[in-house]
Amino acid sequence: MERAFRTNIESVEEIRKDISIADIESFKKKRIRFKRTIQPLIKPVNGVLNGSTIKSTYFPSNTLEGFKYDFFISHSHTNEESALLLATWLESNIDCSCFVDSFVWKSADELLKELDDVYCYKKHTKTYDYKKRNFTTSHVHAILSMALLDTIKNSKYCIFIESEESISMGNGLKKKTFSPWLYEEIKFMTILQNKSLECFSMTQNSLNESLKIRYDVDDIEDFPFLNGDQLRNLHLLLKEP
Repeated sequence: MERAFRTNIESVEEIRKDISIADIESFKKKRIRFKRTIQPLIKPVNGVLNGSTIKSTYFPSNTLEGFKYDFFISHSHTNEESALLLATWLESNIDCSCFVDSFVWKSADELLKELDDVYCYKKHTKTYDYKKRNFTTSHVHAILSMALLDTIKNSKYCIFIESEESISMGNGLKKKTFSPWLYEEIKFMTILQNKSLECFSMTQNSLNESLKIRYDVDDIEDFPFLNGDQLRNLHLLLKEP
């Protein structure tokens, strides 16, 4: 990865009028369809699951062998439409390839459910074993994290879409996120740009069903901000040293 940028949903809305419905539908068709080969993977002959095979099957970072994306677009799952618009505009206007994480990695819960049904479900009580489920969850999240790192590393640029859903302002106007995945993506982008990392704080607001964990993401301030006009001229900006 060479550079990371940030924009917001308001700036993305500014370029909406430059995007045709046909282009949007064309991009939607490029969504990667997950392979339905989970049973052989979770019930291997030798009894040992291959994490690398599960990773490449459920969380592919490439559409073709050796293919690298021009842009990795990071966003809150509630801002998928903005990510779709931005990716469509980038592909149709500056002829580049885009990876929208929510298009590819929605199957994390699906994979976890398949594993839990085989290894964690107790038929006699119709419940899931707590300890075994913690084990499967940790592995699925580790697999997804490595897929995430691979894709960001192999993308030329990254763009983070800021919104009320993705970023909040904490005390002292420091930027925070409640999403562990957005926190991880921002940290990966920062590391891959060889930026120095600051310590992060993790705050537990409560220990009940409304548990929230907040992460400091001030590193994002180091990403140049792109407004609507700058997005339109991004091809020129990328040529600058």
